[in-house]
This record gives sequence, C-alpha cells and structure tokens, in this order.
Amino acid sequence: MSVVMGESSRDMYPYGLSEREKVPAVVQTQRIHYLDNLRAVAMLLGVFLHSALAYAQPAQTVWLATDSKASVMVDASIWFIHLFRMALFFLLSGYFAKLVIERKGLRHFLWNRCLRIAIPFVLFYPFLLAAMAIVIVFSLSYVAEPKGLMGLIAAAATTSSGIPKQQPASTMHLWFLYYLMAFSAIGALLYHANWLKPPAWFRRPSLWLLCPLILVPGALAAGAPLPAPESFIPHWWPFAFYGLFYFAGWQLFGREQFLDSCRPYFWHVAAICLLLYAPYYWLMPVLDLPKIVAGSSSQSDWIRVVEACLTAYLSVLLTIASLLFGQRYLAGKSPLLGFVADSSYWVYLLHLPLVIFLQTLLIPLTLPLWLKFVLVLAGTVIPCMATYVVFVRYTPLGWLLHGKRSFP
Repeated sequence: MSVVMGESSRDMYPYGLSEREKVPAVVQTQRIHYLDNLRAVAMLLGVFLHSALAYAQPAQTVWLATDSKASVMVDASIWFIHLFRMALFFLLSGYFAKLVIERKGLRHFLWNRCLRIAIPFVLFYPFLLAAMAIVIVFSLSYVAEPKGLMGLIAAAATTSSGIPKQQPASTMHLWFLYYLMAFSAIGALLYHANWLKPPAWFRRPSLWLLCPLILVPGALAAGAPLPAPESFIPHWWPFAFYGLFYFAGWQLFGREQFLDSCRPYFWHVAAICLLLYAPYYWLMPVLDLPKIVAGSSSQSDWIRVVEACLTAYLSVLLTIASLLFGQRYLAGKSPLLGFVADSSYWVYLLHLPLVIFLQTLLIPLTLPLWLKFVLVLAGTVIPCMATYVVFVRYTPLGWLLHGKRSFP
C-alpha cells in the first residue's frame, strides 16, 4: 500500500486518525490499482463458481443445471473460494465508500451509489428475470430427467402434492447489490452522525485475533456453507456478517499500515487457511436438497458452533490473504487488468442465464468434466466481454456502471 500511494502510510495515517481528518492530496488523486483489480477478481470469481456448480458433488444438488459429471474436488474448491469472495467484495466496497466520501463528500457518495448500484439493479433486474424464465423453460423441455432444483421445478409443474412452500421473490445473483444499497445507506447515516469512530480495542493489536468472533452469530444463523440471501425480504445475518466486512473496509481506509504489518506473514496466513479449511469442509453438512427445502438440519449444536467459528476465522484470514496477494501481484497499472476491472461488473450482471443455458446444453453430451467446465466458462466470459466492448465501454451504459472511459 505504501508503494502504491507514494509515501509511507504509517506517516500519513496514525492509528488515531479522526473520522473527519482531511485525507492527503496523494490519496485524492491516485488510484489504488491493486484494490481495483481485486474487486474485479472478486466479481469474476462469481462467474467461475456458478460455472463450476453444475459439476460439484454434492453442491450441484442445489443448482438448476445438474450434470452427470461431478467431482468432490470441484466441490471443495468452490466452497474454499466462497468463504472469502463476497467478504472481500464487501470489504473493498466499504473501503471505496469511505474513500469517495473523503474525496468528494457525503452528497456525492450518495449520488454515486445511486448511479452505480440502485439504477443498475432496477434497470437489469426485469431483463435478467425474463432471461432466467426463458432458460428454465428451455431446460425443462430439453433435459429428459431434470435433477436438483430443476427437478423440483419440473415436479411442481406436474403435480400439486409435495410442492415446497412458496418462496419470496428472488433477487437472483443481484442480491449483493440489494444489500450493498442497504450498507451504503447505513454507512452514510452513521458517518453523518459521526458514529463510525473505531472502538477503543481497535488500537490494541493484541485483541485483533479475537475480532473474527464477532462474525460467529451471523455465521451461525446463516449456516455452512453461507447461502446467498436472495430474498427481497432482508435477513439479519448478512448485516451481522457481510455488513461487518463492509464496515471493516470502511475502517481500513486511512489505516493501511495494518496490511503493511501483515505483509511478511502472507505465506503463514495462507498455510493457516489451508489447515483450517480441512476440518471446515469435513464438518460442513453434505448438501441434501430435501433437507434444504424443508429447512431442517441433522447437525448437533456444538458442530454448528465449531463450523461457525471456522467460517468466521477462515473468511477473515482468507480476505487478509487476498489483500496481501493483491499487494504482491496485482499492484501495477496494466491495460489488461484495467480492462478486466472495467468489464467485470457488466460480465457479472449478464452471466447467470448464459451460464445455466450452456450447462443445460452440455448435459446430454459425453464430454470430460473439465472440458464442459471450460466450455461454459469461456462461452460465458468471451461473449459478455465482447458485448461490453461493443455496446457498453464507451457508451452511456458504461458511464453508468463505471464512469466515462476515453478511447485508446
């Protein structure tokens, strides 16, 4: 961080930085490239996970497209990424929220979040909902014996018995925008009231090892693996889990020396994460669709508490490891990384119907698992990036998603 910002962050930001203290000019004028790049990586990992879910055993049982080709290794890899991807995204969102406020003020921040989050949500939601409906209708007619969630939909369409209770309307994969709007509004109110000063223990590094424990109630309420809170009816646990990452990112702004102090321990943190993930994955309940639909669980209370503690510590440590990885490998300004960062929002917004369509299309084919996955991933990312270049990057839609970009 200190290299990117041009001078020592320890000199610029002591631990006692006031919430109202003026930000140095160097921060106001220079982009922090590795954080932009990490945010893009977090978005694109969502495409990777959704592309892999059809081939993850047993996670595929809660996915719309359930392929006959499946692997436990794929399952283990996607839940490893799942532990930190959204936590990292919300932490970076909180960091950039504070940065925008300090650069241009609270009013500009609210207008900016309206443009970047609220309007895209309202604009894209009906089109994505229609696209998902078309894909589901196609899947039901194309697959002879649909399984997983698609099997439930097929059963519900042909019989009135045993149909699960009606679920609230879904925000689909746009749920992160839904909660980001809430976190932004809450952050603005707390900032205006000057209630976002760090707690006293924040200045005591000896207590930082206990910080992940504040995530345990949210993780316990959510269950493992952390589900996507897609309902329009807000759940409290995303506020108690992802909301805390958002405000941790808010507090990180101006206190980047914390990451500087962690930098020598990158490989130690990575090794600890791998060691903790083994018991996490072993204790994680095998995904059973009937139990998920019924909302039942056979886990004992102590296993759930242990799993929640592991979820909390793994999410925090993997997020820190991701930030350190970004500092080490993604810090430089690169036209390629810049393009990926700009296009990632558009790619993520568009990808889900295309992913499920391609997964469904490949179900009857006897191809190797890895080839099916590559075809789905490439068949999604390449067209989405192509449409971004042609229809978005230098158009008003691109200005809405990421601001104006000049022609090369």
